[in-house]
Amino acid sequence: MGGGLNAALNAGRTSLQTNQKAIEITGLNVANVNTEGYSRQTPNLTPYPSLNFGDFFVGTGVTVGSVGRSHDVFLAGQISDKSAEVGLENSMTHPLAELERTIRIGDGSLSDEFDQFFDSWRQLSTNPGGEVERQAVLQRGQLIGNAFINVYNETQQVVKNINNTIVSKIDGVNLQLDEIAQLNNRISAIEMSGQEANSDRDRRDMLLKSISETIGARSFETSTGTVSVQLANGMPLVEGNQATHIMSVYNGTDVNLELDFGTANISLDRTALGGEFRGLYEVRDVTIPDVVNRLDQLAYTFATEMNTVHQAGTDLNGAAGVDFFVQPAAVLDAASSLSMNITATSQIAAGTTPPPGAPGDNRNALAVLDLEQAQLGGLGGNDTLVSYYGKIAATTGVEAARNRQAQQGYADSLVQLQNMRDGIDGVSLEDEMINLMQYQKGFEASAKFLATIDEMMGTLMTLKR
Repeated sequence: MGGGLNAALNAGRTSLQTNQKAIEITGLNVANVNTEGYSRQTPNLTPYPSLNFGDFFVGTGVTVGSVGRSHDVFLAGQISDKSAEVGLENSMTHPLAELERTIRIGDGSLSDEFDQFFDSWRQLSTNPGGEVERQAVLQRGQLIGNAFINVYNETQQVVKNINNTIVSKIDGVNLQLDEIAQLNNRISAIEMSGQEANSDRDRRDMLLKSISETIGARSFETSTGTVSVQLANGMPLVEGNQATHIMSVYNGTDVNLELDFGTANISLDRTALGGEFRGLYEVRDVTIPDVVNRLDQLAYTFATEMNTVHQAGTDLNGAAGVDFFVQPAAVLDAASSLSMNITATSQIAAGTTPPPGAPGDNRNALAVLDLEQAQLGGLGGNDTLVSYYGKIAATTGVEAARNRQAQQGYADSLVQLQNMRDGIDGVSLEDEMINLMQYQKGFEASAKFLATIDEMMGTLMTLKR
């Protein structure tokens, strides 16, 4: 009888302890209801082994066998992939907006400068010998050259900002990789001892999501509980408790990235990256060079065609016309160096021969005006100067609009995935309140059970006396 009561006392004691621990775990869930990345924890209750009492096997209590962590691997993978897409589009938004502002249509734009340049020639054609009109032509020529240079410089400022952004993010990524490696070591050690590393796993998942958003890193868990982290091209970032750092190297003014393996470094191009870094690389190495190449083609064609027409005329001194602009040596860098060749109003070749240099001769000025609507071979043969620039602006605007739409779409998808994750793995206050009441009732029942056994023990002691 005494042995049975002792077993009952043990059952009551373990029940009290177990319900208390379950209440503590429930309280932890409630406390972290608003903690980002927290996964709901659940006590897994298991009975103590049964003992043989006469003809029966009777249990001797209950214990918290383990503390489970709610985790949906599929959703975690989806969130990681979507975070990389969100990061890519987010990183492109500001540079593309700056580029769209630079390559625009309207007042103060390059297309507006073309209009005013040809307007000055139109005014000159009405008074070919007029000093005021000639000064206006000279001024508008200088201004359109400056406009090309300013547009080019602004595109390079966007490149500079992108390079600064890349450099500013590298140290943060390396710190996160180091922390993942440290958590790998800690989680593996804790779980090999038979305990749970739930909080460390939550923290590691948050870091994995962050580096997926930043560099598009992919990860998979090994049998020891560690995660291996790799770039999109398979290059390792974290293996076990070892992290590989990313280094910045300068190529001229551009920043490029390399993996530091100690004895050797491996260069990373944009195809090796994802997330924010991939987006920044795409704008810097693809979008902006394409815009600059087309601006160079526009500047080269404009200068070449203008010089050809101007050379066919005669200036006020009766001399043959010279290059209006300094002739670019090649298409490359034409936009960044477009400048005037003539410096005096008398050098403007508004007329043609014969008669040489007649103040009222406007035939070459009219030939210059024909360039305004001409479909030029240097621009593909289907575009005028303004329409070609309009296509550059349109391409930039379409890409910026696509980015804004994609950014919103991916962000909404990520929010939906995150809401699904919170619904499955997150904390529900309603469920926790129900659990709290359940464990509280269990605790109270266990206390009542112990009180009853105590009375029975007291009765037994009375009988002995």
